Amino acid sequence: MPMEFKRMQCSYESLDESFEIGKEMYRGQQYSQIYFARLHLMRTLLYSLVPHWKPNTPVCTVLGLEEGKECVIVGTLFKNMKLKPCILDEYSKQRSVPVKSHNFVHEDDYLVLEDESGRVKLGGSIIVPSVYVTGIVVALHGKETGAGDFLVQEVLEAGLPPQIEFPIKSREDKYVVLVSGLSVGSSKSNPLQFQLLVDHITGHLGDEKEQSIAAQIVRVVIAGNSVEMPRGLLNGQFDPGSG
Repeated sequence: MPMEFKRMQCSYESLDESFEIGKEMYRGQQYSQIYFARLHLMRTLLYSLVPHWKPNTPVCTVLGLEEGKECVIVGTLFKNMKLKPCILDEYSKQRSVPVKSHNFVHEDDYLVLEDESGRVKLGGSIIVPSVYVTGIVVALHGKETGAGDFLVQEVLEAGLPPQIEFPIKSREDKYVVLVSGLSVGSSKSNPLQFQLLVDHITGHLGDEKEQSIAAQIVRVVIAGNSVEMPRGLLNGQFDPGSG
């Protein structure tokens, strides 16, 4: 007779109300204010670390860079990606077929550092574009070259903030499943993989050991890229009912 497992329970308080989208209204929202607030907060922290990191090196803005003079600059990274899709391409009068790619990384990608005074292209082998994403605030030690780039010699990141220790009320293991990239609706999605995920979470797969682990799953969080819509569907460039 197969062993029966009872799913564990846990108390849960929803704190996502502030992120819920109500009546959608566009008021010219831009990401610039988010980037500005992040830069202001993180820069203050990095400025406090620079004297211990480079005690005898001046700190300047992008606009204050001088060719050949070593300094430290603090700003937000922006990754220029050659293959990154552009939303304006969907509304282009010349509706050429986009080149399909499994990823958007290209060997010609490069990083730029921005602050309120300007932006400068980063060079050197120390800071590799594939390792960073847009939006990270860093402090860079280096100097401006004759070509107008900033040759990076060292990188200082703010690191993680102090972590709050929460009291452990139970010594039993309980798990939260984070799922992303389901891409429901995509022509490339695999229904079998999705069904295997459901069967695993609900305890319909594996032996007794695997089922006992599945019984310890108390929450499932469905994150980004869960639903996919064909490109061009909203503006009429793609008609799923034709051809």
